[in-house]
Order: sequence, then structure tokens, then C-alpha cells
Amino acid sequence: MIRMVLAFVVGIFVARYLGPSLYGQLSYSVALVMIFLGVAGPGMKDVITQKLDECKDETDKAGLLYASFRLMFIINAALLVATVLVAILLRPDDRLIWALVAIIGLGNVFRACESFELYFLYRLEMSRTVLIQAGSFLITAILKLILIWLAADLIWFGIAVGAELLITGAGFWLTYKTRKNQNKPILVWSLYYRKVIHVLKISVPAIGALGFTLMLFKADQVMLGWLAGDAATGFYAIAAQFSEYWLYLAAAVVTSMYPNLLNAKNKDLSEGTSGFKKQFITLCSLLIYSAILLQLLVYFTGNHIIIFFLGDSFVNSAEILRVHIWSLVFIFLLEALKKWFVIENLLSKYFTIMAIAAISNIGINLILIPEFGGIGAAWATVFAYGLAGFAGVFIFKSSREAGYLILKGALHPWKKISRTFYS
Repeated sequence: MIRMVLAFVVGIFVARYLGPSLYGQLSYSVALVMIFLGVAGPGMKDVITQKLDECKDETDKAGLLYASFRLMFIINAALLVATVLVAILLRPDDRLIWALVAIIGLGNVFRACESFELYFLYRLEMSRTVLIQAGSFLITAILKLILIWLAADLIWFGIAVGAELLITGAGFWLTYKTRKNQNKPILVWSLYYRKVIHVLKISVPAIGALGFTLMLFKADQVMLGWLAGDAATGFYAIAAQFSEYWLYLAAAVVTSMYPNLLNAKNKDLSEGTSGFKKQFITLCSLLIYSAILLQLLVYFTGNHIIIFFLGDSFVNSAEILRVHIWSLVFIFLLEALKKWFVIENLLSKYFTIMAIAAISNIGINLILIPEFGGIGAAWATVFAYGLAGFAGVFIFKSSREAGYLILKGALHPWKKISRTFYS
């Protein structure tokens, strides 16, 4: 949460300095890189952590981590080449975009080092990884402010974005390498090849679902840069940030309640109770009404917020924000649904729903962006998140219960009020 606030403040300074057009180019490049390079490592993390629990000793754990690192590095390097080629195809005459994508993408290649982070998460030694992430963020945040003071060119801001992930990855690797009682196995790749390939196969649904989720978050900015220009992307990117920053709040709430949901589910299975459903309804109610409160606040003050933080040059972002903010309730609910699908062992259904939502988002953007620009992209986002965070669960019989629980969550406070009133 602290990082979110600091990132918001630094992001405002960067946006004001670059202006809509240059900021749009930076946002376009980041979005394109995230769609392609933001899936492999994060999508494999949970499975790798599970396999660490099955390892016999420290040598076995080291073999799994080093082999996972090599596999993720190779995958990310191949995806970097693919991302640059896509950038060339979409923007054939824009060498600056090619350079930005290559530089930011290179930093993302080193997300493979996040495999070493999992060792400390597994051992509940998260303070080390938090310090590494906080340190790299502060270094690059200060660097961005220095670049503004020096009136630097756009390319340097791309270097700062890529540098954060590179520094973080190097920190994870050095911390793991210098730990006490380290055991590095010999012939790691040959010994652990089959196990890591197995991890990759198991992770495919999670990787795919994450890929479609990133498409929901970032495809609109890529399509705006392609169909409407850099300034339109800049206006939209800022509006989306003011809306999507609240996602961290929902993630914190859901993460804090996740252990209780797991315990309630296990108790239901052993004792035949219904505590899991009740807790999920309470969670959905909290998320829904928190989102509605924030939506109303931003809707009525969005114009003043944009002008206060960014000035008149970004005034076009205000109307986009007033539309985009209506996706917030579905963004919040999507965080809860992710956990519900995991607990109910229905990840394949989650993958399909996210695929349908992401493809629908692209299709609607193709129709609306040429006519309405950023406003059209914002409406497409509201529809796509509505599908992913609520309506999509009714596609499958096995997932409809989640939709009914969400509806009960929406009515939950009113039932309490009516009981109090009539009693």
C-alpha cells in the first residue's frame, strides 16, 4: 500500500513532465511488454512453491529453483523477441517505440530471478524480499525524479522502468546465493529438467488465465496507441491509473480473508457446515459497497481530481475516468472470484471466462475506439470487467453458485437493515 501511494505520486510527476503524447508512448510500451512478458514467471509461482514443499532437502530445493530460473529466463528471452517483432509490426515507422519495448522488456526478462524469491516466501522469510523490492523501487523512483530535474528524454524513463525489475531480480539472486548453508547441485538442468517441465505443464491454465487478465488491463492501451495515437493513450492511461490503483485495496482485503475462507471450506467438508458460503457472501458485500462508495466519490469529483493533480493538459482524461470508474465494482469482485475458483478447483472454468472477457474486450475496442477514442475504450473495459467479474460465472453450471453468492452479498446489508427495522 505504501508503494502504491509513492508510485502514484511519482507517476503524477512523470505524467506532468512528459505530457499526454510522450506519456502515451511510455504507457503503450509498458502495456505491450506486460501482455507478453508478464505471464510466465508469475503464472508458475504457485506451482513451484507447491513443489518446494515436496523436495527432500536443501539440495533438492536448490535444483528446482535453479532449473526453474533457467526455464523462465529462456521463455522470457523468447517472448522479448516476439514482443519487439509485434511492436515493429504495429508501429513500423516508430523506432523510439521499438527501443522502449526492447529496454523495458529486457528488464522483464530478469523476472526469472523471482524463482529465488520463492525460497524465502516458502520459509516465511518475506522481510528479505520486501526490502529488496522496496530498495529497487526507491532507487528507480528517485532516478525518475532526477530525470525530470535534468529534463531528460523519454528513452531514459524507459530505462528507469526496466531497471527496477533488473535490480529486483539481481537482489533476489544475490540474497539466495549468499544465504547460509547453501547447497547448489551439480548438473541442475539435466537432473531437474523433467520436474520443471512438469511444473510448466501444470501451470498452463494459471499462465493462460493471467495472460488474459493482463489483456483486460493493458490491451486497451495498446489498441489506443495503434488506432487513435499516443495522446489518446496518454489520456486513457492516466484515467485508468486513477481507477485501477484501488485494486491494491481489494487485493489486500481478499488476501487477508483468504486463510479464513480456506479454513471454512475445510471445516464444511469435514463437518457438513456452510461457513465458507457465509464468509464469501460477507467478503463480496464488503467489496461491492466499498467499490460503490469509491465509484460515486470519483465520479462526482473526477474532473477536479485530474485538473488538481495533472493540470489542464490532461483535462480530456476526466471524462474517461468518469466512465472507467464504473468497472471498479467488477475489478473488486474479480479478486474474490480468483480465490473462489482456486478453492473450488475450477481453474479451467476461470481460464475460459477470462479468455471470453479478454476477447470480448478486444472486439468491442475495435468497434468503439475508431469512433469514440478513449471513451469507447473505457466503455469496453466496463463491459469486459462486468463479464469477468460477475456475468461470466453464469456461463457454466459449476460456477453459477459464485454468481448467486455475489447477489446475496449485494443484498446482505439490506437484509440486516430490514431485520433491525422490523424487529
